Amino acid sequence: MTVCNPADLTVLEAAVAALQVDIDAIELDVNAIREVTDSEAILTEVAGQITTDGTEQTVYTEEAPAGIFRPICAKVDFTNHTAGETVVLRVYYRIAPGGAFIRQDATTFAGVPANLLINTNFEPNRYGIRFTIEKTAGANRAYDWEVFYEEAP
Repeated sequence: MTVCNPADLTVLEAAVAALQVDIDAIELDVNAIREVTDSEAILTEVAGQITTDGTEQTVYTEEAPAGIFRPICAKVDFTNHTAGETVVLRVYYRIAPGGAFIRQDATTFAGVPANLLINTNFEPNRYGIRFTIEKTAGANRAYDWEVFYEEAP
């Protein structure tokens, strides 16, 4: 039979208590890190190709996002665009529940742009966004596009 010295037991209990304090501190740090990583948005991309037809066509729309929507940008490839084409890119936002889309921005590209990859930046919003393209002169052309946005966790 082993006999334990009461002084040794007191030292051991103090060491266990100190270890528990350290474990609690580590757990707080891990929880704080988890809160940050769990709340980070997920970057999402949608893409496709659209061929102009002389009407204003919707390239991308988000009708009624859940919560604050964080669209980042749209990229449109103008590689097929020639000197004879004129294209208008437009951005619309909905600023009321069930409301109409209101045009905020329109950019016209007549002839071949200096940079063939056109970037349109978006702003966060609550009720929806629409991004359109319209050929106003020239031949119908195919345009590859992609839109990036953040998904809420």
